[in-house]
Amino acid sequence: MKLINARQVWTEAQHESNASISAVAIERAESAPVKTGGRIGKREVQFPALGSEKGEEAARFAVPGQRISINETRRTPIGRSTARAAHLATIGKVLRAIDTLPFQVQQFGHYLYHPAMNMRHLLNAVLLVTAKAQLPDLTSAKRVKAQYLVTLALQSYKGEAHGAAEWGAARVASEMKEFFGVTIEPKHWNRDWLDLWESMKAVIKEVDIQAQQPIWQVIHSENDERAA
Repeated sequence: MKLINARQVWTEAQHESNASISAVAIERAESAPVKTGGRIGKREVQFPALGSEKGEEAARFAVPGQRISINETRRTPIGRSTARAAHLATIGKVLRAIDTLPFQVQQFGHYLYHPAMNMRHLLNAVLLVTAKAQLPDLTSAKRVKAQYLVTLALQSYKGEAHGAAEWGAARVASEMKEFFGVTIEPKHWNRDWLDLWESMKAVIKEVDIQAQQPIWQVIHSENDERAA
């Protein structure tokens, strides 16, 4: 694995973890012995030393016949196997590093970087950011929109993390209407929502840095070992 940055390593470690589990299962299935219900045949063998006065015919016996085969079990060259083992060891270190994070921070990281992100990741990320953002006193209607805004801020940030542009007022309003069926006015964005949006972005960035820290520690440690 190329250790470029924490975001890339997080994604590849999760992808490799899932792929490795599948590969092991497939390999075990392919290498399992195949049992058949066929009968074992018999063949005749001769033991001349046991011949009697009746001649060598008395020294012939029918014995079960069985073919024994010995197969080489290693399918991969040794050098490649060693590299693969080192690769999987690095994956293990990354996964253990992720496990040291608080649960919701793990889920937040998975929302941003897991190749198979799911609704649990999103819900926990939203709950975490909402709790940390400490929404100001708002009318009930505006508070609902503010809570929806957390999800959109996460979506915008995720896009930025993967190279897309930050969402502007028009994009946020469009997504708010399509996703939640709620209307906000882009023309009043700066007055009504910009400060809250910026504060949410700051919280999301802070949690993102927290999530990446143990991954960066693994990256620096691995790079130091390779350079030694």
